[in-house]
Amino acid sequence: MFAGLAAAFYSHRVLNGIDGLLVLAGALLTHASVNAFNNYFDYRSGIDRRTKKTPFSGGVEILVEGKMSPPSAFMVALLSLVGAGLVSIYFLVRLFIVLLPIVIYGLFVIVLYTPVLAKVHGISEIVAGTGFGLMGLGTYVTQTGLIDGPGIAVFVPVTILVALLLFLNEFPDSEVDQAAGRRHLVILLGKKKAAWVYVAGLSATYISIVLAVLVDYSPVPVLISLATAPIAYKAGRIALKSYNHAPALVPAQGFNVIMILSTILLIAIGYAIAAFV
Repeated sequence: MFAGLAAAFYSHRVLNGIDGLLVLAGALLTHASVNAFNNYFDYRSGIDRRTKKTPFSGGVEILVEGKMSPPSAFMVALLSLVGAGLVSIYFLVRLFIVLLPIVIYGLFVIVLYTPVLAKVHGISEIVAGTGFGLMGLGTYVTQTGLIDGPGIAVFVPVTILVALLLFLNEFPDSEVDQAAGRRHLVILLGKKKAAWVYVAGLSATYISIVLAVLVDYSPVPVLISLATAPIAYKAGRIALKSYNHAPALVPAQGFNVIMILSTILLIAIGYAIAAFV
């Protein structure tokens, strides 16, 4: 969201604080809803009882440990979705044509991700990545009313990075996921090939950032986000070496989270710097 707001201010000199706060509320409710639905359906399938927990993967145990009942989790998911829907309606009244495809896609992903989409061959990472990429682009649209170059320049790296977040965290859970009927890329490719795909995704992130600057979608200061490349290198190196050993992969998962959050933050800071230079 910060990246979308910063890109909107840089490219069109618009920054509506009330709309920004409403989008933040909608984004939080959206994220809460999809996570709560995921926890509910994972509990029903038994995945959360069988996964090996790491600080970054394996799901949560709030339902398994009886700290919340499954119906309560489902109600949290549903109420969060309703709240996000109300925020969406507010913006659709003003920006119906531009936002409608994003809203429909978001609703589709939130409700169907765990019970349906995660079981479709090789699309779960793409779905998760584009879902968050559209949060950034949607934030940009609520400020500008447009889908143009700077908005796309936020959407692409955020999509790749969030897909990589899920992708690497699937390695420790792949056997349990496969038994539960999931068909994500780690299962389809095997861990060794998937590790190379992860490295390729890291490279694609930085290439997309550079290309956006070269075609003048992003300003030169956005290149400060390339400063996270050494962290990405560490994560990729560990993944290639320890793809089949979950405990040894944990540092890579940690570097992955740091790299993803830092890269998106630096993209936003780059846009903000350019707006005032």
